[in-house]
Amino acid sequence: MAFAAGRRFTGIPGLAIAALTVGLGLGLCLMTPGASARADAAQFRPTPRVINTLSSTYGFVIAQDITLARIAETYPELAHDADLASAYFANAFPDITTRLADNLESLMGREHAREVLDGIRRQMQKELAPQLTADKLTSDFAARFIEAIRLRAEGEYLPSPFKEFLLATKYQIEPVYELYDGYFQEFHSKGHAKSLGINLALHLPASWSAAEGRLPHIVQKWQSQAGTGTDMIILEIYDLHGDTVSDAQLKVMASTNTLAQWAPINSQMLDSGLTRVDHRQAYWFDIAMTQRHRGMPITSQTREYGLFLDDKLIRLHCTSYHPAADGTAYAKAKTDLTVEEGFNEIKPLCEGVMGSLVVMEGPTVD
Repeated sequence: MAFAAGRRFTGIPGLAIAALTVGLGLGLCLMTPGASARADAAQFRPTPRVINTLSSTYGFVIAQDITLARIAETYPELAHDADLASAYFANAFPDITTRLADNLESLMGREHAREVLDGIRRQMQKELAPQLTADKLTSDFAARFIEAIRLRAEGEYLPSPFKEFLLATKYQIEPVYELYDGYFQEFHSKGHAKSLGINLALHLPASWSAAEGRLPHIVQKWQSQAGTGTDMIILEIYDLHGDTVSDAQLKVMASTNTLAQWAPINSQMLDSGLTRVDHRQAYWFDIAMTQRHRGMPITSQTREYGLFLDDKLIRLHCTSYHPAADGTAYAKAKTDLTVEEGFNEIKPLCEGVMGSLVVMEGPTVD
C-alpha cells in the first residue's frame, strides 16, 4: 500500500482541522533543562526536535481516539463504524500509543515523560471539548471523520510529520518490513542531473526523508526517521570513463578478496560477496570505520552494493552511525555493539531496497 501522494480527502473542513492536526504545536516546552535525555532510546535520537515530534504524534493519536469516542457517544447509529475505524487503525499501528510513550520515557526519563503524556491528554481534552459539542459535531462530519480514519489505517491521509513518526515507531526494530508491508516511496533517476543517462527505479521506506547530495556522484540520499535518525541510504552513480567490469572480472575480484578497492580508505572489510540485482551480477561488502563529522568521532558500519552498467557504476550503500569515544580507532567500530545492533537492522532493509532496483534503460542482458 504505497502512499498515494496525490490523493486528498477534501471533505473535512473547519472542525476537522483541529481534530486531525491538533498536537502540531505541542512539545515546544517539553525538553526542559531537568529532562533526562539519554541516547539509548532504541534508535531515536535525544534531540528537542525528535522529542517534540514524538510528543506531538502521541497527541495526534490521542485526539483521534477522543474524537471517535465522542462520535460513538453522540451518534449511536455510527458507534459500530467508529469502533471499526478505531480497530482498523489499531491493527495498522498496533500498540502505537504505548510504543510512542516507551520511546519518550527512554529519551526523557520515566517520571518526566509520564508528566508530559498526562499533560498531553489533558490538553487534548481541553482543546477538543468546545469543538465536539452537539451543534458542531454534525453527523456529516462524523461520517467523514470515520472514513478519514479508515484511510489512515491504509496509510493515506496522514499528515507529516505524524505519518513518518508513526511508521518509524511501528517498524523501529525491523525497518525492512516497512517496505514489505507496502509503505514505500518510489525514486526514479530519469532526468536527474547526476544520473549520467541511467534510468532506474528504487523503493525506499516512506518514513525516510530524501535529500539531494552535494557531491557530484551522489544522486540522492535518504535519512531514517524523517531525517532525524542515525541511518542513511545513499545512491551514487560513477562514470568510469570507458572502463568496464565484466561478470568474470567481478568473480575474480570476489575470489581474490580485491573488492576492497571500492571501499573507502581506512575502512575495515568485514564481509563481501556477489549477488544478482535486476538479473545482473553485482558485488556487495560490509565495512566498519570511524570518521569525524563536525569535529565528533563517529563509528559506522556499512553495507554497499555495486552494479556495473557498461562504463557506469551504480552504488547503493546503507550505513548505521553512532557517536564514538574520542580516539577510537576504526578497527574498534567492528566491535561497537551499539553500531552492530543498528547495522543488523539496516542490512535486511538495504537488501530490500537494492532488491527493488529496476534499470529502465541500460545495457541489455543476455
